[in-house]
Amino acid sequence: MPSAEELAELSFEQAQERLEQVVRELESGQTPLDRALALYETGLALRDVCLAKLTALEGRLETLVQGAEGSLTIEETQ
Repeated sequence: MPSAEELAELSFEQAQERLEQVVRELESGQTPLDRALALYETGLALRDVCLAKLTALEGRLETLVQGAEGSLTIEETQ
C-alpha cells in the first residue's frame, strides 16, 4: 500500500484514476482476500485524498457573475 505521503502528492485527477483502478479490481471478483483488503485500505486513503483536495479548492472557488450592466464581477463562494 502506498504511504499517505505518496498519495497526498498525487493530483486530484491522478488520485481519482487510481481510485477507479482499485474499484475495478475489487469489482472483478478475482482478487485474493489479502489483496482485496489492501486495495480497500488504499481506496479509502485515495478517497480521503480526493476529498481533501476538493475541500481545499472549494474555499478558492470563484464564480463569474454577470452584473446588471453587463460587467463581470468575481464572487467568492463559501
